[in-house]
Amino acid sequence: MTERLHILSVNQDPGISPSRKKGAAVHLQAMRAAFRQIGAVVRELDEPDESKLCDSLRRIAGAQTVQLIYERYALGRSAAARFALEHGIPYTLEVNAPLADEQRRWRGQPEGDNDRAEDVLVFGSAAYIAAVSSEVADYAEKRGGRSECIHVCPNGIDSALFVPYSKAASKANLKLPAKSFVMGFHGRERPWHGFDLLVDVSRTLLEQSLPVHLLVVGEGDFLALDRLPQGTFTRLPWMEHTKIPECISAFDVLPLTYSQDTPCYFSPLKLMEGMASGVVPVVPDAGDLPTIVRHLHNGWVYQAGSHEALVDALLALAKDPYLRSRLAAAAVESARSNGWDRIACKILDHFHLEYHPPAAPERENE
Repeated sequence: MTERLHILSVNQDPGISPSRKKGAAVHLQAMRAAFRQIGAVVRELDEPDESKLCDSLRRIAGAQTVQLIYERYALGRSAAARFALEHGIPYTLEVNAPLADEQRRWRGQPEGDNDRAEDVLVFGSAAYIAAVSSEVADYAEKRGGRSECIHVCPNGIDSALFVPYSKAASKANLKLPAKSFVMGFHGRERPWHGFDLLVDVSRTLLEQSLPVHLLVVGEGDFLALDRLPQGTFTRLPWMEHTKIPECISAFDVLPLTYSQDTPCYFSPLKLMEGMASGVVPVVPDAGDLPTIVRHLHNGWVYQAGSHEALVDALLALAKDPYLRSRLAAAAVESARSNGWDRIACKILDHFHLEYHPPAAPERENE
C-alpha cells in the first residue's frame, strides 16, 4: 500500500485566519481542501510567532516524513523556508500580491531592511513559486525568486459550489425586480475596486431608461450608493462563502471597475466564481484579465477607466439577451476546468509526488 502524502500548510500572516470570511481566508482553506481532495494528509500551521512555528515544524517532522511544505507568502517571514532548507524538504511559496508594494502604496509604510533580506531568502529557497498573475510573477523574481521556479497560477474556484442556478429564481428569492438588468458587486469594498465608477455608470444607464438594478453583496461603507435613486439597488451584508453562489447567480453581468492608475496584479476570486455561476464578466483591459475573459467569446473587455466604454458595453449586453446567454454559457465552460485541485495537482506533479484520492479524505489539525 502506498504511503499517504504529508503536506505542511503554513500561514504566518496574522491578518489571515482560516475562520475569517475574507477572500484570503477562503483561498487558504480552498488550497488545503484541494490537497486533501487528491489524497494528501494536510497539517495546518497558522502561526505568526516564528519561534512557536519552528517548534511545531520540528515536532511534526520528527514524528513523520513530510514531503512538502506549502506556504502562503507573508512579508519578511522566513521560518518555514529556513526549516525546509535545513531539512531538505521541498518548499513551495504561494504569492497572491506584491506585499511590499501594497504596504507602501496603501498603508504608507516603506519596507524595512529586514523584510527585504528575509524575502530574498524565502523566494530564493522556493523550488516552486505559485504566482496568481504575471505581475505578481515579476514581483517574485524581483524579490529573489528564480525565473525557472516561478509559475503563473490564477486563483481557482470550488467547482462543486459555483454552478449556474436559475437566474429568475435567484432574482425572485432576493426580491429583485423580475425584468431588471442586474449588475453585481460582491466582496469587500477596497479603494482599487473603483466602486464609484460602477455607481456612476448605473446612474447613466438609469437616465437612459434602462431597467438597471445594482446588487451589492459584501462588506464596506458603499457610500456611493447614496447617489442612486431608492429602489434601484439592493445591498446585502457579507455572508458565508457557501451562501454566495445563489446570490451572484442573480447577476446578469459582473462589471469589474479597477481604476486605470491602479496596478492590476489581481486574480479576483469573484471573477471566476461569477463566470462559473453563469454571469457575463465585463472587465477592463488591464493586467491578465483579457487573457481570462476573451472579448465577445466568454465576456466583454472594455477600455480601463473609461466611463463611456463601460456604458456602451453594458448597453449592448442589456439590449441583447441572446448575446448575454451565449457569453454566459461560454463563461461557464471556461470556468469549469479551473478548480483549486488544478493548482494542487500541478505542484505535486512538479515534484513527482504521487497522490491517490482516498475514499474519505482525512483532516488533521496542528
